[in-house]
Amino acid sequence: MRGNYLHIEPGFGWFTGNLEQNHWHQHYALQLSFALDESLKIETDKEIQTSDKAILLQPQLKHRILSQGQHLHLLFNPAHPIGHFWSALARSPITEVEHKAIELIIQCVEKLEDGALQSENLNSLIRTYTCFCEDALHKGDLRINQALAYLDKKRERIVSLEEIAEQVHLSPSRFLHLFKIQTGISYRRAQNWNRLQLALESGRQGNLTQMAHAAGFSDSAHFSRSFKENFGFSPKEVLKNSHFIQV
Repeated sequence: MRGNYLHIEPGFGWFTGNLEQNHWHQHYALQLSFALDESLKIETDKEIQTSDKAILLQPQLKHRILSQGQHLHLLFNPAHPIGHFWSALARSPITEVEHKAIELIIQCVEKLEDGALQSENLNSLIRTYTCFCEDALHKGDLRINQALAYLDKKRERIVSLEEIAEQVHLSPSRFLHLFKIQTGISYRRAQNWNRLQLALESGRQGNLTQMAHAAGFSDSAHFSRSFKENFGFSPKEVLKNSHFIQV
């Protein structure tokens, strides 16, 4: 398998391919990464870790990928049941992991050049590994669970602070406080992550301006800055040689 492939859907997304010069970044998602050609090398504020195994990165961990060649990066929404499954394996901010799912995922990735059938096999496999819960947060505040469920239903648009706070019968300030405690991320950053996901979902046409406007960014420059802060690449670098996989 060669070439860049990209898929995004509610709950998770993945990229496989070769991108150079990854810059420092951090994001809301839980990240599972492995290198397909050589050892994986990831730098954080505290260390450089090299591994022949898959590595899990907890949300909000500032990092960059130093290794070259083909990689597979999976991003999981930590408030989604699939994210819950992988979060349970993340024992520290950066964790080497071995699991039967990883071998199966790699096998699917190596066959992606066979087309949409293999990509659907990969997506189905990823969906299989879930904690089978319905709550967005395990043993969390019911109101924040309700808020996350509401955001998921309204993901095609930006939900204002006033609207979401009213939905769960909290004042805006109290909602912001509880949301940060329960999710570990500010509401603004959570909304920004949703907007980036929406932009990527509309990116099959490859027009940055259309992607930016579809996701509520003021312009393509605003979108590009936010994208780079979260992924360490400009959207042009990711999109120019990537095949969007839609199933």
